[in-house]
Amino acid sequence: MKKRLFESMGKKERERRPIIPGKPVFYAVLFCLFLSTIIMPGKTPAAEGIAPAGPVTEQERAMEKFLSNLEAALAEKFFDYRSRPVIRVAVFDFMDGAGNVVRAGEALAERITRRLYSEPQFSVVSHEKIADYLRWNGPASLGKLDADGLSMWQRRINTMDPGNGIHVLISGEVRKGAGRSLQIQAQLTNFQFKVQAVELENNLIDSFPISAEIPLPTEQALQEALEVVVRGEKQVLSEGRLVILANTRGYPLIETEYLSQFSKDEPFPWDKIPYVLTLGREGSTVPKEVQIGLGKINLSPLPVQRTSFKRLEYSFIHGKCATNEVYFDDLVPAFGYRLLVSFVDLKSNLSYSDVTEVQVYPGTTTVVVLSMYVPGERERVQSQQTPRINIFQFFGKDLELLPKG
Repeated sequence: MKKRLFESMGKKERERRPIIPGKPVFYAVLFCLFLSTIIMPGKTPAAEGIAPAGPVTEQERAMEKFLSNLEAALAEKFFDYRSRPVIRVAVFDFMDGAGNVVRAGEALAERITRRLYSEPQFSVVSHEKIADYLRWNGPASLGKLDADGLSMWQRRINTMDPGNGIHVLISGEVRKGAGRSLQIQAQLTNFQFKVQAVELENNLIDSFPISAEIPLPTEQALQEALEVVVRGEKQVLSEGRLVILANTRGYPLIETEYLSQFSKDEPFPWDKIPYVLTLGREGSTVPKEVQIGLGKINLSPLPVQRTSFKRLEYSFIHGKCATNEVYFDDLVPAFGYRLLVSFVDLKSNLSYSDVTEVQVYPGTTTVVVLSMYVPGERERVQSQQTPRINIFQFFGKDLELLPKG
């Protein structure tokens, strides 16, 4: 059974495997409880706001001082009763200097999360969302955030989790301090800080550091506190471009022989391909309540200004694919994504849906085309046609859609 540190910090609200009663488990539990009293005292009455039965240790005093300073800094820097009555905070496991999550850093994040969660002026991002953010960015990309790193986190989180409402990122490092102590360097980063060209050039971000020295009772406790729990990824995760087009006019889209000529390993062969999909000739009606979801994101058609260069680009791909809407266009981590499409047939009031896996490759543009066909009255009667959704995918080894030159 895994030995825990900082038990007085509280425990993560994560799913645990059910414990099967038995003597080995019973003794293991007793052993862990014994360790917790030596390494980091368990959940004490003082932590619950009740006077402690025994003397407060130096370690407990140092930890309480650090947490109080962190809470006060958050309130002073970010609280505004008019615009920010509640401060939304994302807390990440602290790391060592090499970008690895260590036992003490994991437990420290648990304690901070539990502390802020109990206060009404704070809203804490769930563990599930934190796991998603780390999957999109890579654990080692946090550490000490710089302007480039913050810009990447903003773009990825705001793209993949719009409406997140985050004000502050809490991250940091834990290292061996003087003697038998842990040195904590926390960083409170303003997630809504605008990182533009000047900020990137001068590596400027809006952050506030908080440091502390936490004494530990034994050398063994210090060694266990610095044990690696999750090995950090040294490289930045690769990205690809994802474009989602849709035909929401009800006509069927028909695949052409040119669709097979696309490859993720070759540039878009636009000079050889007059069109990718064409409109069918069947009569149709407009679908209602069209919904498109990418993972946990609900997508809406992208607005494009008349003077925007994007208008030319989107007009170009509409001509190639016979579509009328763009629902998504952004750089995303190179992963597989679950795409869910649905609409309501107004004639029958029935809902139709389809789901597919969309793969995004590094340095490649993935184009997804959604065809929502709603047959007209004649097609329903004469041809016995029913509504359907077709999903097409093709790729190009580039992050640009317009032909070169």
